[in-house]
This record gives sequence, structure tokens and C-alpha cells, in this order.
Amino acid sequence: MTGFDAFAHARALLTGLGGEEPPGGGVRLREPAAEGAHRAGDEALLSGVWSALARPGALATNFRLVESGRQVDRSRWMRSRVGDGEVLHTTLVPAYLHSAVERGATLVISHLEALDERVMLWCEALEYLLRARAWVNCYITAGETSAFDVHSDDHDALILQLLGRKHWEVDSRVGARAGDLAPGSVDRVLTPGMCLSVPRDTAHRVSGTGELTVHLTVGYEPFADVREETRAAHELVGSTATPDPEPEWLAARLAMRPDRRAGASLRSVLTGEVGPATRIRWASRFPPYVTVDGDRLTVTSMGRRIRLDRRLERTVALLARGGALTFGELAADSDLPDSDVRALVAFGARHDFLICEG
Repeated sequence: MTGFDAFAHARALLTGLGGEEPPGGGVRLREPAAEGAHRAGDEALLSGVWSALARPGALATNFRLVESGRQVDRSRWMRSRVGDGEVLHTTLVPAYLHSAVERGATLVISHLEALDERVMLWCEALEYLLRARAWVNCYITAGETSAFDVHSDDHDALILQLLGRKHWEVDSRVGARAGDLAPGSVDRVLTPGMCLSVPRDTAHRVSGTGELTVHLTVGYEPFADVREETRAAHELVGSTATPDPEPEWLAARLAMRPDRRAGASLRSVLTGEVGPATRIRWASRFPPYVTVDGDRLTVTSMGRRIRLDRRLERTVALLARGGALTFGELAADSDLPDSDVRALVAFGARHDFLICEG
């Protein structure tokens, strides 16, 4: 594990923006958090950035350097060779990167969650809470200009400032793609700990302040492709009306997707050992959909329906919150004997809907 509670950090970030549901109501801003745990989480994510820079490895194509709106050829700032077993060895060239970044170039790391475990767990937590496919890009610059002009993105975004200050101008009109920002647009300098929510298709301009600055952008699409699938189905049958589906229907449909978080319970499955400190979390990327019928509990998760005794309802609800619980914490909060909780955890590990670590 990583030493910081990624799920708690993600929940606090979304709560600061107005709730754990996908941020709505236009552009939203969260001021720097005062609590020590959240600051420690920001530092853990920043450490993830430095770790990714130190060993880009086989994911070297996740890195790009943008200067004056154009990508700089990788041969200038990256050294790569193929070693034994056709393994790609990659290192960055500090001298060139330093001068380019100081000139105003931006070093972009795409899909940072694929390069560091801390960022991966944080991204997975945001996906679970937002019910959205998500990815994390990192932007590093030190100049006063911007490598990108006014633009908009085709997805919603959360921006978390980790180091230095960055100047953001965001159109006050949600959905505005105009090249010129409207009067009265959001105009703020983000400092470490601040978080900004930018809806999709909203024009914005980003520029440096003359100091080294690092921020993360979490791109996300609420309810993954479920809304698009619904629209496509309506078009297929020739229906012109495409009402927005009910949230409960969307949640049930999302639970049918096979998407799974990273992690494995192989140790617990093979040895049968689950100790008080074993950390347990739900395996699916998105929350399960749970229904009750008489004395039966039906849990839909990762495209499967799992039927359980209704006595397990509270324990399943605790796990379905999404964060990791130790076995000791789960047993203490459950209304079942420890032996029944242990049996549920063992069953979940064997059938791959629970992840047991440690």
C-alpha cells in the first residue's frame, strides 16, 4: 500500500466541490484544505509525479513536451534503448528539459495513474465516487506564458494544484467554446491544495506565473459510456426522444460493466489467511447495485449477479462504500459474528468481487 488513504483524499476533494456526485452547476472552486491529512495526500500525489519522472520506462509515449503550441521531438529530451528481452529502457534528459520548461514549455505526463500506485489508487477512488471513467494527466511548467491557447475539452475535468501557482481563466458560460472568454469569467490563481472543476466544452486559458508549477488534471466521463449507449439505442429504433435516464437505472447499468480495479487476492485465496490487518475493498471500478427480495440479497457487480443471504446486507453495504477496510474494522462495524464475516471475505476473494491485500 501507499501510506495515504487515497479514498479519503478523493472524497474530501469532491466534498469540497459541493458533494460526492459529479460536480455540477458550472465552474466550481475548492479553496486549499487546512487539514493535515489532506495536505499529506497532496504531497503523496506530488511524490508520484517525481517517481514517474525518474522512471518513465516502457510508457515513454505517455510523455510529451509542448512549446509554443507544438510538440518537441522526443529525441531532443528523451533517451531510449531496447535491452535484453526487448525491454524498453527510457530516461529523460534533465538539461534540455530544464531549459525548455524555463522558456515556457510544458511537460505533459498522460495517464499518470499508469506510472505510480498512489495516483492509480486515487484515480480509482475518484472513478468509484464519480461513477465515471477517469484518467490523470500532469502538467509541469515554469514560464509565464502558456503552451496552449484558449481551448475546451470534450470531457469534464478536475484540476488539483500541487506545486507553485497557476493562472486559470474559465468561461462563465458552461458549454462555451468561443475563442474569447466572456466578461465576468472565472479568473483565479490556483495555489497548492486548490481544486477547480471545469465542465466539458467550456473554454479556458491557462498560464504560468514565472515559477515552477505542477498540477494534475483528472478527466472523467460520468457514467462511462452508459449515456451514449442509451442514445445510440434510441437512434437505432428511430426514436427522436432521448430523455436522460433515471439515476437508479444508470447505476444498475453501470454495475453490469466488467471494469475492475487493480489488485489481486491471490495470497488470501491460496493460503486462506485473512488477518486483522488485511485490507479489504470492493473489486469493481464502479459501485455494485444491490437489491433485496425477501431473505435474499442480489448484488450486481462487474456484469455478474451474486446472490447472498440477506443477513449480509450491512456488511456488504460497508464494503460497497468503496474505501478499504481492515478485517478488524469490518468485523467491528458488522452486525455478524466474525466467523460469518470471514466466510464472506473468503467467498468474495475466491469469486473476485473483493480484493484482499496485506
